Amino acid sequence: MSSTAIAGLWLCWLISIRAAETTGLFHPDAQHISNRLYRELHVRKEPNGKEHGFDALDPLLWSQTNYLLDGKSWAQALALAGEFLRTHAERQISDPTKRAMLQRDVWAIFDWTDQSDLPHQTERRELMARLAPIVRRLALSPEELAQLPDTYVRALQNHEFPAAYDPANPNQAFLPPDLFDTRGPWVCLGAPDHDLAAPLHDLSFTARSVFLVFARLPGGRAATLAYFKQLAEMKLPLFVRLQEPGWPQPMDVWNPEVPQFPVGTEFALVRKLVLPDRDGHLRLTPVTESVQIRHYTDIPNVDPMASRDVALAQRFQEPSEIDLSRVLLFSEHHSGLRAVTATDDPFLILPAMSQGFDVFEERRMGGRAVSLFVECKGCHLGPGIQSMTSVTGNIVVCSRASPRIYAMKNALAPARASSHSLLAPPSVS
Repeated sequence: MSSTAIAGLWLCWLISIRAAETTGLFHPDAQHISNRLYRELHVRKEPNGKEHGFDALDPLLWSQTNYLLDGKSWAQALALAGEFLRTHAERQISDPTKRAMLQRDVWAIFDWTDQSDLPHQTERRELMARLAPIVRRLALSPEELAQLPDTYVRALQNHEFPAAYDPANPNQAFLPPDLFDTRGPWVCLGAPDHDLAAPLHDLSFTARSVFLVFARLPGGRAATLAYFKQLAEMKLPLFVRLQEPGWPQPMDVWNPEVPQFPVGTEFALVRKLVLPDRDGHLRLTPVTESVQIRHYTDIPNVDPMASRDVALAQRFQEPSEIDLSRVLLFSEHHSGLRAVTATDDPFLILPAMSQGFDVFEERRMGGRAVSLFVECKGCHLGPGIQSMTSVTGNIVVCSRASPRIYAMKNALAPARASSHSLLAPPSVS
């Protein structure tokens, strides 16, 4: 697919958003309680009135956010949630996909509210008490959840994205058709002892998503398996202690003897939607929420003491991202996935890494205007394999650890079917 076609799809998405804002997202009536509740929970405004987050993948809320927890916004959220419950608005949303997405979005607010160590405890409890029954009422059966759209497969069938990395458009999103092929070039990676392959991503979204990490070396599946087998079996520590002249204490730095993967290697992070069914059991759905891919254009040989330089990371890897769009998902003849561009809202980064500041309330709008692609490289530092935190873990905690990653036989092994006690149906209705 050409860059012109990609730009055309992006323009169609913008037009669709404007239409959804005026006609309604979950119900044709823009003033239906489902649409008004969603807007109150998910849309943030700048002082000049400019809105953000209407179709953002996740709510623009952080640990230090006061929005929805005090003043008018809290009272309005309570009132709208109460109206939804009183009118049994869930009965007026028959489309399973729309019910699932609204449940997802309300559950995200519920989880963000559920923080026992932060201020506004009374307000949090009251809001949670209104949101939890909405999540329960919107729940689908296991069979209905299994029939939700497979957004990844639909995108491939519709040829909505290029199939491979394009050096002429390094941040252009692409979707590998063989990513989930168990005999193809992509290998799903896991962590030992049932640990998480992408712990910081999982921490940011608790049990609401499953993250799958895939790797592809230029030599294909055999080369990829051989490389990670070599990492798993090597006796070398990932980090060694060196004394830099002029520094008072030795430092733990990347071990240059660790085997490196070649230029052209790619890593993919796939996020899939998890939802509670009518019995409160968490179910992995077919819905792919996002696909992030990083293509390595260079593996520089640098001084170990300077290998985690942010500026260095900008030069050897090119990230791209595809996100779920409610507007496109609810439209006819579209997968629901859209390409993230450098012009997208830059305000949402991983909650686990954001330090909690609310960019709207802290008046830091200008300071946060950084491309999403730059944000990715801010965490994934170091040449080649060193930048894969799924492999290296934390440089402080795991200073002499072995690689915490290996090739998995079953790409969907992380799927969970546990219960969420706060969302399970009450014993007495």
